[in-house]
Amino acid sequence: MQWKFEELRKEPLLHFFIIALMLFIAAEFLNKDNKFNQEYTLLINEDKIIEHLQFQKKTFNQTFARRYWQSLTQTEKFNLIDDYIREEILYREAINLGLQEHDQIIRRRLIQKLDYVTGGFSSKISITDEDLKNYFQLNQEKYRIEASITFTHVFFDARHYSKENLEETAKQTLDQLLKQSIPFEKSSLYGDRFLFHRNYVERTYQLVASHLGNTLAQNVFDLPLNTWSGPLESPYGLHLILVSDHKKSRLPSLTEAYPLVLEDYRREKLEVNKKMKFKELLAEYRVEWDNSLPYVPMDTTYAK
Repeated sequence: MQWKFEELRKEPLLHFFIIALMLFIAAEFLNKDNKFNQEYTLLINEDKIIEHLQFQKKTFNQTFARRYWQSLTQTEKFNLIDDYIREEILYREAINLGLQEHDQIIRRRLIQKLDYVTGGFSSKISITDEDLKNYFQLNQEKYRIEASITFTHVFFDARHYSKENLEETAKQTLDQLLKQSIPFEKSSLYGDRFLFHRNYVERTYQLVASHLGNTLAQNVFDLPLNTWSGPLESPYGLHLILVSDHKKSRLPSLTEAYPLVLEDYRREKLEVNKKMKFKELLAEYRVEWDNSLPYVPMDTTYAK
């Protein structure tokens, strides 16, 4: 037995095995130590602080963020760095505790963030005059200018008169207005105070109807110009009305509607670009369906 142990001690293969085992244990220990150090090491440099500043200011313009950083005082820079360190440590501890798992608020926030980023990448779109012209021709009705009317009125509050007196007072006043050709600007000398306005300048049917009711609004848009008309009934009483201008509904020129057309076209292009970007992402995934679920075409899964 003693002889075999002595022989084994002299075996080179055993020496090689023992040395390899020691090296393996040492490597594992060093790697563990290195991992520990990385987890609890904060790398702070100007790029990290600029990135932190960008998120604070909600801007992806790095040039702006860098200039802003350079304009700060030493105290402001110190406070910003201190804020970065605090947030980074709290973030890492939260990740270590697994607080991000199954949190719908964090999930929604990440989705919004990526949606914003992809929108930002898509913002560099070229728009030509020909693009806007074609878009306007296809959507011209969308920019139709509504009919509008300008008028003043003399109001008789139904709460202040009996039914007979209300109508008689309104008719007598109408005669006076017509005989004296009372102008637009002197209508306030007659009648009672109205709940809304006395004068309406270039107002649409919807607004007039919201103040005077649908029936009277329809009548007002049919009245002749520059003469007193009435009495006309509203839910509040009787009205004598002088219409001074009536603009018909019409389609605008591209020049008139240019700001709206440009904004609408740009927004639609951004939406198209974002959907194309999502399609590129979707193509990298394989979606598996449970048989209990109805099949939904993939193009409609993200359509909103």
